[in-house]
Amino acid sequence: MLLIDWVKLELRRRVTKLLLAPSPSRRKKTREKREKKRRAENKPHQVFYLHQVDDPYSHLCCQILDQLENSYDIELIPLVVGTPPPSSTPEVEMLKKHSIEDATVIAPYYGLTFGTSETDIEPENIKIAQSILLGTEQESFAKISLNVGEALWRNDTEKLKTLQKNAAILSDEEISESININNQKQKQLGHYYGGVFAYEGECYGGIDRVPFLEERLIALGANKFDQLSILKRRSSKDKLPLKLDGITLEVLFSARSPYSYLALPQLIEFRKRYPVTIVYRPILPMVMRGMVINREKLLYILSDCTRIAEKKGIPFGNIIDPLGKAVERCYSLFKFTKEKGKEEDYFNAFLKAVWSEGQHGYLDKTIKNVVEKIGLNWGEAKKELDNNDWRKEIERNRLALYDVGKWGPPTMILKNQDKKVILSVWGQDRIWLIEETLYLMQERNK
Repeated sequence: MLLIDWVKLELRRRVTKLLLAPSPSRRKKTREKREKKRRAENKPHQVFYLHQVDDPYSHLCCQILDQLENSYDIELIPLVVGTPPPSSTPEVEMLKKHSIEDATVIAPYYGLTFGTSETDIEPENIKIAQSILLGTEQESFAKISLNVGEALWRNDTEKLKTLQKNAAILSDEEISESININNQKQKQLGHYYGGVFAYEGECYGGIDRVPFLEERLIALGANKFDQLSILKRRSSKDKLPLKLDGITLEVLFSARSPYSYLALPQLIEFRKRYPVTIVYRPILPMVMRGMVINREKLLYILSDCTRIAEKKGIPFGNIIDPLGKAVERCYSLFKFTKEKGKEEDYFNAFLKAVWSEGQHGYLDKTIKNVVEKIGLNWGEAKKELDNNDWRKEIERNRLALYDVGKWGPPTMILKNQDKKVILSVWGQDRIWLIEETLYLMQERNK
């Protein structure tokens, strides 16, 4: 690698460490500064809520708006936003289908409702829904957004038109102008999707991140009652030990994905607790597959990973982006480590090196340290380094990813003893759902 390339990577590491992935102490100072400013301006705790009418996660979030306002001393400000920009949604149709399936599955665990047989909502119905909610008063938004969402996800035009009778009817131009204004505010707040809460410099995407928002509000003394969270996810973990045979969990992950890095320690613990064989299947990073990630998404992902890592006690933040040569060199040793039964340890050590230890993943020195750390011989490994045999397997893994309707890492595919797909999920957030599915499988086998 040329010196100029090394300098660029090192500069990127320093910028990322200082600006993009703030340490817990820096985040605490930033929060204190914003809180001091808020008090000086005599402002209430303003929580913005970004609502996209045809987004399943927004439909889940709108069901807890009243509960949030009743539980915390906040001013909840809803903003109706449009579809995400292409630079944040590389596979639009897949995202749409995935979001519907995911929201349908997780809703009951949170005591929420979502169900639809519609994957393509009529554009005219979307406009009606937007018109209704753009004209809805702040204090009525929770109830009306739920009613509108239920009608929209049924493609119930008549119901939507009935609801519209009680609201100001906006022209297409007025809808477009209002949505554009809200989209700009959304970008200013630091996000790109709907179903997102934003409070004083930080965004909280979806139901999964509401507990982080609550923790922050409770720390500020904004809670009206003594409660830990308004969201209590139902769990089967206290049931009898699992007795299942032949269960496989395929993990499609990327060495450049921070969420893959955060998933690995959790999957290691998962493997120790459950009678499941984990099969790791690396894929190329999305950017190396020609996909684009915008600035807002990059910033949010790193900020989100920082707080998840802190919560779970996983080192994170001293980052050197392994994009390109580092990923390729890492993958070139996949077959070697797998034959030694060490692929899990190898990927865990490599990802830790680039995502928390500030090591350049393309350097022989880094790879040597990783190989020796997991008890393998560097001399043997070096003979396999930089081979291209891995590329065919990575392509097979990409096709397997798309076969289950996913495009990003980490994707996890649960299969029974007949190799039938029982569940496919995207993200470290859904490891709990795999656990719940195992218990459901045991119940059905009784």
